[in-house]
Amino acid sequence: MTALLVLKGIDTFYGPVQVHFGLGMEVRQGQIVCLLGGNASGKSTTMKIILGLLRPRAGSIFFEAHDLAALSTPQIIRAGIGSVPEARRLFSAMTVRENLLMGAFARSDRAEIARDLERMLELFPRVRQRLTSRAGTLSGGEQQMVAMARALMGRPKLICMDEPTMGLSPLFVDRVLELIQAVNKEGVTIFMVEQNASLALAIAHYAYVLQAGRIILQGEAKDLARDPRIRAAYLGGETEPAA
Repeated sequence: MTALLVLKGIDTFYGPVQVHFGLGMEVRQGQIVCLLGGNASGKSTTMKIILGLLRPRAGSIFFEAHDLAALSTPQIIRAGIGSVPEARRLFSAMTVRENLLMGAFARSDRAEIARDLERMLELFPRVRQRLTSRAGTLSGGEQQMVAMARALMGRPKLICMDEPTMGLSPLFVDRVLELIQAVNKEGVTIFMVEQNASLALAIAHYAYVLQAGRIILQGEAKDLARDPRIRAAYLGGETEPAA
């Protein structure tokens, strides 16, 4: 299976504070790969460096064997990497439809954009019901669906998702996880940063565990779910997501 995204020897800093220490990982084509870790482990910073929002001081990031180091965030998006950011970050004053079309900002094929919009409404029927509503009036779960659909409107090969279940009710958590799997089955590779290990490992193919900026464990998700170190650190004391 081909490695779609590769990080090698990444050292990242915020001013004098080092966040990553020789970080390395791969996201293979067609997989759901999750990055687990507690608060301040460097998970969200990993997402930022992939998307070009923060530049590592050392190391390389390759997407389809092309170095992303010199690319801006819009160029990275155009290269085929979509983003579902933490807390969704929709344009709250714009309608749901307008938010979805923003996901296709780099495209000019209007007929195909219209077809993709209809496909998104089939995949996310709840979104169709709220199409003319302002995005800021939607529930957290509805906003998450819009954020996923917006990312898909760019026809990405890889979608980076930062804490996709954060703050959602249990009902919407289950639905969002089902949708992540459905999107993956359509051929989109998923890289997911997630704090809720039990949820992530239930749908992922491969997983990494990040602690204080270093990968301390990695392997098939089903194997890590049975690993006593993971169970003790992440699975024993987890609580349900907030309602």
